Amino acid sequence: MQTNVDQTDADARLRGPFEAAEETDPAAALDALTDPLCRRVLGCAREPVTASEVADAADLSLSSTYRKLHTLSDAGLLETQTELREDGYHTTRYRATLEKATISLGEDNGIRVSLDRTGERE
Repeated sequence: MQTNVDQTDADARLRGPFEAAEETDPAAALDALTDPLCRRVLGCAREPVTASEVADAADLSLSSTYRKLHTLSDAGLLETQTELREDGYHTTRYRATLEKATISLGEDNGIRVSLDRTGERE
């Protein structure tokens, strides 16, 4: 007996949902956003991308790319999705969660960081 599997159904089983970014740490987010390489990486992740795709697009080494992806994830500015490939290995995709960042002077003369995150996405 032959069973036909719709490719979209198979893809859905192999690809997990995006994991929400960690709660945003304003200080860590500010540190990440003041780093030009982190901003370059974040700009490459507007749509789901792998680390290799980011490295190519941002013209960075893969090790530098992973460091920046880790920094951005820890700051709550990226969400991740793990995909099981047919060869048994997995691929992680990254997607930016930041829509807009505003930095202003607070009432106590401290810096206030306001981050607008993208809405829930599939």
